[in-house]
Amino acid sequence: MPPLPNSSMQEITSYINPAYGRSSTITSDGGSGGYDSVSTRDEMSASSDNGLFFVTSYTDFDRLAHGPRGTQGKQSVYVYRFHPSDGSMVLLNITGDPKDVINPAFSRFHPRLNVVYTCTEDIENNGQIFAYAIGSDGDLTQIGQVDAGGTSTCYLTIDKAQKHLLAVNYWDSTLAVFPICKETGQFTGPMTSMYDPKYGQAMVAAAKKHGGVNHSNNDESTIMMRQKDPHSHALVLDPYCGCVAYVPCLGKDLIREFYYDKEAGSIAAEINALPSGLCTGKPDGPRYFEFHPSYDIAYVVNELSSTVAVFSIDRALLREIDRAHKAGESMEQFKGRSTLKLIQSISTIPKAFPTKMNTCGRICVHKSGRFVIVSNRGHESIAIFRVKTKGSSKGELSAVGYFHTRGETPRHYQFDSSGQFLIVANQDSNSIAVFNFNLCSGEIKFTGNEYRVPSPNFVCCCPIHGDDNYQTTSVLENIATALPVPEEIGLTDSDADTTIPTNQSSGLSRKELERELEQARREIDVLKKKMMSGMATTTSA
Repeated sequence: MPPLPNSSMQEITSYINPAYGRSSTITSDGGSGGYDSVSTRDEMSASSDNGLFFVTSYTDFDRLAHGPRGTQGKQSVYVYRFHPSDGSMVLLNITGDPKDVINPAFSRFHPRLNVVYTCTEDIENNGQIFAYAIGSDGDLTQIGQVDAGGTSTCYLTIDKAQKHLLAVNYWDSTLAVFPICKETGQFTGPMTSMYDPKYGQAMVAAAKKHGGVNHSNNDESTIMMRQKDPHSHALVLDPYCGCVAYVPCLGKDLIREFYYDKEAGSIAAEINALPSGLCTGKPDGPRYFEFHPSYDIAYVVNELSSTVAVFSIDRALLREIDRAHKAGESMEQFKGRSTLKLIQSISTIPKAFPTKMNTCGRICVHKSGRFVIVSNRGHESIAIFRVKTKGSSKGELSAVGYFHTRGETPRHYQFDSSGQFLIVANQDSNSIAVFNFNLCSGEIKFTGNEYRVPSPNFVCCCPIHGDDNYQTTSVLENIATALPVPEEIGLTDSDADTTIPTNQSSGLSRKELERELEQARREIDVLKKKMMSGMATTTSA
């Protein structure tokens, strides 16, 4: 991935920002890593689908806090085109020299630009954050690089104004903020903010290659050592005002709440910290934090206790914090006041499975808001929960089931743009597997599509902006999302594990409702194929 050549800002913007044009003249080359082709043209037509997946691999196990058991990658980045007609993927590009891009383990696609950011995981040296322009053919061009300011960088967030990128460094627990250009996504200057919860003190624990513990394990001796230091693992800004940053601290079993100064791009003050679970006396290890798209609810996955903690959100307090800053008031008045309240804790694994044999990976809320999904490393499963939609329990979870990932250590997974396919990265079996996701029941089913990738650790969905098909897919997603939620059509608690909805007030029987839902999905599929075919004909003409 060569650096960006000397070009005018208009040329740069035309490549990255579709609002300025759709032509792309920037290409990149890279080593094949043992494959016949590095940048293979998709024979199924690049114009038919716009969904790309940016997949990263571990390349140097000795530099990690944990211990993968798969194969080290000879190159670190794989780009695939995804075909929603059958859930298949085509490899377009393999790149990333492991001497430069070491252990990329978290990626973020820009919400408006064709730019993807990825960061490196290294406990010996500061992490690096790379910015790439990504083309519809899977080509990548490096447009920026910054030092993350800390070790083992593990999470990236773009703020609401799209003017800053915030980074989390797991090993030394530091938080950093970098300015980015709103038009191109490039880094525009040095770090604007750094927060260190250790206040400059050295780490207590040693790296595993120097006698430290393997953070993949969940036994008592490992936990005793790893919990001696704070370990920030994510940073999520509230979606309402964008003024509070929620940071799960895996090492101290806390959710930290920080005031984020949007104008200055600064982690300005720690407002509060609260336990990430039920305080049972055993460690929880909070890993990721996710908001519900429409309820005042947030979910935290606890890696060590294999639980999901459900929190209600105090939006009034968030607005109060935001107003106080705009009025120039001190944030001291909010110290000790939390915007979170724990309302539920639910296990991600069956009761019969030992907790010490499992650690949780990713959590996400399905775009429909109906389901919460968690990956289990050890139980080798995807746990799926239905979100309750009525009464005082709104936002709380009930288990749908546990589904094997057809591999080992599902560190990460990602939905395609439609939300109907789930792509799982099985780190320790060197594979990614594709599953159908049932929008009504929440169940998943293996598509038969599986791909070999060495130690895959992250799957980033990159729906290329500016493509006509992107608009088409969005329309179809809205149609699919509009299908009834099971509880909206009368699914009772006793039916919670069934896949057939009921409705006593509609005048339709269960079988009739089932047929109607199935017919609606078939019509969506037919419409999608017709629209794709029409666009392909227009393009060829």
